[in-house]
Amino acid sequence: MSQETSPSPHGTARYVAVVNSARHYLRYRDFLTYASQLVPEPIGSETWSLAWAYMRRFDDMLDSPALNRNDAVSLLEHEREIVEPGFAGNLRVTHSVPIRHQWLAQFFDNERRYFAGAALPVVKDLYESAWEDAKRKGRVLSQKDMDLLLYKKARSFFKLYFILGNFDLGNHIDDFSYLLGMGLGMLDDILDLALDYKSGYVNITHEEMMALGIDLEPEDKGFLQHVIGSGYLTYRAKKIMSVLLRARKLTHHIRVPLVRRLLLRLTEIFAAPILENRFIPSQRYFFKGGHLADRLLPKNESIAYRIGHKLIGFFLMYPQVISVLFKRTPDMSDTIL
Repeated sequence: MSQETSPSPHGTARYVAVVNSARHYLRYRDFLTYASQLVPEPIGSETWSLAWAYMRRFDDMLDSPALNRNDAVSLLEHEREIVEPGFAGNLRVTHSVPIRHQWLAQFFDNERRYFAGAALPVVKDLYESAWEDAKRKGRVLSQKDMDLLLYKKARSFFKLYFILGNFDLGNHIDDFSYLLGMGLGMLDDILDLALDYKSGYVNITHEEMMALGIDLEPEDKGFLQHVIGSGYLTYRAKKIMSVLLRARKLTHHIRVPLVRRLLLRLTEIFAAPILENRFIPSQRYFFKGGHLADRLLPKNESIAYRIGHKLIGFFLMYPQVISVLFKRTPDMSDTIL
């Protein structure tokens, strides 16, 4: 008797269980990670939850300090055997596989049924970026290669979200994906600087080291402390604020109030560590009001989504930082990227 269990037809008990296990995993991490799936309508929310939970789980496995570059590439080689049948529409899994593969199988099935392949090119970029990220362990990239990696990884992350969420961005989906992706990617590079370095990733580029007068190798003693003391954080903060300011200006073209508020809140969440003097490694960006929202939501993830989907519009009405702080920040868009 066949033991195939996923993907399952929409609305079946098995389908709901797989989706809710992804939602539960995202809630376990933090509310900002969880809140993104509360915004889209049901199918978009379910499909995004499956994709996002898979990405977060597999990314954590790749980022383990216990993995060297060869181990990370081997893990990706093994994962390829699961991912590639998904692109072809042939991924079937059983109860015995890791839960992330059940998420992935259901995601590919949803994508084929409800999004007609529109998200697959973006998923391929994300998959390729995982390979490139793994291969950069222990290496200092050029600025061109780092920007390309962020483009494939962070920009594609937002484009996938916008596609699955079916957000009305007019003809600006690529612009917002790029600006928010580069802002988030550069922000993560700083906030995760110490953890990434411990895992073998060097987030400063050759050109940035030259500009800041850093003449050390990543394996040299005190390398990370020297990078932090060189003015690198201020250098990156200016770049991040520039792309976020450009994204905020672009929101004037968005007609749907909820979508416009979502975009503005994202720029504020990403800018908050800089504007609130928390822009140092190991700090976090967060969704203010998240603790309250989480307390209002029941443990049953199906009910929590229905309630949260109604509440999220209320929470998005309130800025995460004082907007005037953005206006006091000079637009440096001509000096970067």
